Amino acid sequence: MTQPPSSELAEAETCSSPSFTSPVPWLTADMDEEEAALTMGLGLLVRAAAAVEYMLHAFLVHLDEEARAYAYNAGDTGNQLAGGCIRSLEGGKGSTIPDRPRAAIISELKLCKERFGDRNRFVHGYLIHDDESQQWLTLKGSRQKGARAPEIEFTSSTELWELTVEFHRLRHELLGWDTTYFGEPGDPSKGEPEYVSVKR
Repeated sequence: MTQPPSSELAEAETCSSPSFTSPVPWLTADMDEEEAALTMGLGLLVRAAAAVEYMLHAFLVHLDEEARAYAYNAGDTGNQLAGGCIRSLEGGKGSTIPDRPRAAIISELKLCKERFGDRNRFVHGYLIHDDESQQWLTLKGSRQKGARAPEIEFTSSTELWELTVEFHRLRHELLGWDTTYFGEPGDPSKGEPEYVSVKR
């Protein structure tokens, strides 16, 4: 990958990545640069998406005013958590959230659902190199009822990294809403702002 996938990463261009030597060398011996970038990108994507799931769970707990936070919908997927937040907001929960930001939050939560669908193509699919086109493909079973053919799409490492950047952005948005509408006073002696997220 010669260019960063997003202008948002421009600030990070001077950062250095940790060097990595595979603890099981034969597992990575036949990888080319693109496959290595896909593999690392997949790991980063899973990590970033999990952070969004964590924040979605916190947001849903606050919206539904659940006392037993860790037990409430704890097994839900990111898609289900985002859907739960949307239903709660559309149902009038979260009375501290005014109408205008409520509509914007719902729009971003719908985007969350789409991005988890994109993530699932990589996480629950299979990456294979197509020798004829010299490109990478994702193969995934279709979730559409009655569909027999798998979902097959061309991909690249850039797409994975861009999706990871998007999950970072979504987490930042969720953290901001959580702090604004459900935050707790920060500790100035620790350099914290006036309000911080409970899930910081």
